Amino acid sequence: MSNRSKFIVTGIVILFILTGFFREFVFLNINEQMRVTYYHSPDPHVAPSMQWLSAFDYATLYYLKWPLTLAFAAVFATYAALTVRLMFRDKLYVRVTWLAYAGVFTLSFVFFGIGLLSGSREATYDIARFLAGIIETPAMLVVLVSSFLIMRRS
Repeated sequence: MSNRSKFIVTGIVILFILTGFFREFVFLNINEQMRVTYYHSPDPHVAPSMQWLSAFDYATLYYLKWPLTLAFAAVFATYAALTVRLMFRDKLYVRVTWLAYAGVFTLSFVFFGIGLLSGSREATYDIARFLAGIIETPAMLVVLVSSFLIMRRS
């Protein structure tokens, strides 16, 4: 890998981490606003830059998290695919990266759906949330890059 590619990969990884912090900030504030809205709490701890969330009702805030989760997953998958492309220059690895992200996201959605359909959302929510968390952190990228490095050596 050239020095230029290493520099770009480092930048993407930093962007990945910064986006993760931003995602966490957004979701923490949405969850806090949901708490304030649900309990009619007089002591909101929503960041000043996120005060606009107070205009929404509880259901809107709850359902807003779905497209945001999908959007952040897509952003992280894009970062991962770019990183893999720059590191390995192999279209198969890039395709595997996209499929892995889509597969884990779909599996998370399936677990959530099973819990919803069975009437015991609490039983499968933790699994669904764990799987979604994998693709919204650098964990999946670390696993994929490690796997591709091992595949290259064998």
